[in-house]
Amino acid sequence: MAYIVAERFPHPIIENGEPPFVSIYMPTSRLTTETKDNEIRFKNLLKKAEDLLAKNYPGKAGEEILSDLKTLLEDKPFWSYQLDGLGVLAKRDEMVVYKLQRDVKEYVEVSKNFYVKPLLNAYQTDDSYQILALYKTNFTLFEGNRYGIREVELPKEEQKSLKDVVGSFYEENRTHGVSLGTSGKTMFGGGGDNRDEEAVDQEKYFRWVDRYIHENHSKRTDLPLILAALPEYHAEFQKLSHNQYLLKDGIKKDPQTVTPEEFISFAWNLLSQKYTENIRKLHEKYEFNKSRELASEDLSEIARAAATARVDTLIVNLDATVPGSINKDLGHLSHEDTGTDLLNDLALLALEQKAKVIVVSNGEIPLETGVKSIFRYPEPNRA
Repeated sequence: MAYIVAERFPHPIIENGEPPFVSIYMPTSRLTTETKDNEIRFKNLLKKAEDLLAKNYPGKAGEEILSDLKTLLEDKPFWSYQLDGLGVLAKRDEMVVYKLQRDVKEYVEVSKNFYVKPLLNAYQTDDSYQILALYKTNFTLFEGNRYGIREVELPKEEQKSLKDVVGSFYEENRTHGVSLGTSGKTMFGGGGDNRDEEAVDQEKYFRWVDRYIHENHSKRTDLPLILAALPEYHAEFQKLSHNQYLLKDGIKKDPQTVTPEEFISFAWNLLSQKYTENIRKLHEKYEFNKSRELASEDLSEIARAAATARVDTLIVNLDATVPGSINKDLGHLSHEDTGTDLLNDLALLALEQKAKVIVVSNGEIPLETGVKSIFRYPEPNRA
């Protein structure tokens, strides 16, 4: 069976279907010399999934899922290109794969729900960004977070240079003083006029890049955009840009001289203050709503609220696990399912109810029970 490599979360695979649902997570290496190690690690986790399927979900459905997972293991081209982490969600007749730009802990779960906390943490946008590496005649777009960065693969027909945008007259302009100009009319000149006309062409190209990135990427991803370019291009691009996602501060260096590690460091220095501030405001919002009896960290109360779509914001600890499950219709808790995570069930139910779900690491927000919730309205009086 074919699999889908997803770039966004959530994916429709989590919305419908019958169990069993298999979730596998593991750290991976980008190095091609360690491809075999990645395969061996997945094979070991696959054995755990096989044992869990045989124990808890014997039958044809489990056998078919296992067969699909083994097909992924045997897909050599797939394993030749990995990032820093891998997440696999599989159910009968469908499999979705996430190549993650951050390390994840090894984890295998076979249950009535997918385990999605690592994906929620990986794809929440507070620490994600895009970098526009802008040159005089072309550009490259990158996407990353504080753990990794990758180049965004653009369709060949969209990889336009300055010459593609302003026309073939650009080359003549450089040698004969001919420019298409923003009016679309051919102009002749030399010396100082030639330099002015090149500036017009440059502005026209930058405007095209700004419009292309905004319409095709920023509006779709809602990610902060960081400009990486020579210092002399920053003021010009910032002045003409209409992209509300473009940050005022950028990387004022020739992008060709910046390593991926330096891009990550530059970007995180720009975004970390905002990220910390957002976490602080979230905690303050929780405390304020708690004083109005519109927030809680009690698992039973949050479960009831999730079942009745009262959860506005759910904050979940990525690193904590509370064994158990939740009846999504009644909001009742059960601690009998020791192989599943109650916090994950709450996150899934809150997502289904269109709540905002934020998964944080240990220490970012105090979470004594593993979860906190802000409610849309008070709980009706219980009989």
